[in-house]
Amino acid sequence: METPARLIVDLGRLDEGRHEHLKGVLARELLELEDLAQVRPAGGLEYDLACELLPENELLVRGTLSLPCACICGRCGGDFEAVFAEQDYCEAFNVAGLERLDLTESVREGIILALPSYPICKEACLGLCPHCGKNLNEGPCACAEGGGASPFAALDQFEPLA
Repeated sequence: METPARLIVDLGRLDEGRHEHLKGVLARELLELEDLAQVRPAGGLEYDLACELLPENELLVRGTLSLPCACICGRCGGDFEAVFAEQDYCEAFNVAGLERLDLTESVREGIILALPSYPICKEACLGLCPHCGKNLNEGPCACAEGGGASPFAALDQFEPLA
């Protein structure tokens, strides 16, 4: 099996003040995001980056990152797909003494920050009934309006201490 290509910048091709454009897809295996519970990569990380060598041996990398994902809704538990993006990716690197720079870990971290910790299938998702567990996006449940007594109703009987 072939090892997926990493995102490498050849610094020897850059002159100070000149841009190099990098566009492509980074294999999802390199992202190592399979352990996430509710958001899993469904494809590779797409990048569109501009690299500029600045004075003082600094490399400025700016652009966009996007990742298609298979998700589990945090409200209703349903499966859905979404593309999450970092539109303003910007990172600076000290490249003194380097011939090449591997951007793989940096763009990985950049897209992780764009992933939701609590993905929602749609803004109007109604979630699950707290009493019977029915997905309320599929219609109303058979529970009574109030859903019965709250398990915390007994606490209303206590008198506050003086």
